[in-house]
Amino acid sequence: MILNLITLDTVKLNLGIADTLLDAALTRLIPIVSADVRRILNCQFDKNYPADITTGSDKMTALQGFDLGQIIYNPNLPGDTYITEWDSDTAIYTISENATAEVDYINPTVNISQQSAISKMIYYRYEKQTVSSVNEKNISSKSIGVVSTSYADSEINKKWNYPQILIDDLGYVIAEVG
Repeated sequence: MILNLITLDTVKLNLGIADTLLDAALTRLIPIVSADVRRILNCQFDKNYPADITTGSDKMTALQGFDLGQIIYNPNLPGDTYITEWDSDTAIYTISENATAEVDYINPTVNISQQSAISKMIYYRYEKQTVSSVNEKNISSKSIGVVSTSYADSEINKKWNYPQILIDDLGYVIAEVG
């Protein structure tokens, strides 16, 4: 199963969108941009790791080490649940949401710090479908909700077809080993 790396609610929150007018378009772009982020970061985010979380709890035990802010997926966790704390004395993680049922594995994905860039990438893809350059200098100006941006064609990464600043905001490529 290929996971989306962000939920519609988080995209809308990051972009300052309160209404539902763009929900269908944004929802359609989430898996596309998630696939692009996987390629850009060179990581499929498809590995499951043993973890134990009891129903209604925000405490997780796991043998594998995870990063604070890392978003974790399991069908029994609300979307965009992430790791908020690590207690080295007890070896217990605290997560941002309570489990809705027993959890015996998690799938770690991106960090919450990457959600803003992913949201803007979704916004960029949406606007790219509907807006072309607005002047002779090849600058595209786009606005949605409270977000307004302008990108010169020279600022668009030719390999990934996103503004370079958004690719930089994602972080570094993950080196896959073995």
